[in-house]
Amino acid sequence: MTDAPDYRSDPSESPEGRGIAYGRHAAFWKSVPDNVRAEAAAEATISSIGDFPALIRDDAARAVIEDAELIGFWVAWHKAGGFAGLESGGWHRATIYRKVRRFRARFGTHPDEYRFEWIKLDLRRAWSDELEDFLQHPLSPDPD
Repeated sequence: MTDAPDYRSDPSESPEGRGIAYGRHAAFWKSVPDNVRAEAAAEATISSIGDFPALIRDDAARAVIEDAELIGFWVAWHKAGGFAGLESGGWHRATIYRKVRRFRARFGTHPDEYRFEWIKLDLRRAWSDELEDFLQHPLSPDPD
């Protein structure tokens, strides 16, 4: 495995990067009608997650982190070709079973069958890019 690049000489503009995700999120909340925002948080002045009361904000952040992990697992599941692919890639069987159980508890069905309407995986492209990268940079048995 190669060392990760050192980006200290080329830092991001801020912890938010360029603020693209933050801006999209804020724009969404600003587009939500006041009555809907009021119903969601009992406050009509919410324009971003930072405006929520701390308890709601912290619960929302925990949900985002959990969903991100499970969505990452879902992507890995499909990119690896399922259970056997994850296992042959080095994931422990118990870890895979635990993640499948958590995924099913959160999204109601097995990751093999679930589809996020707002995410489209282009697996053929992912696999082709991976194959092309491997052919251009084959793994060397001697990393030195």
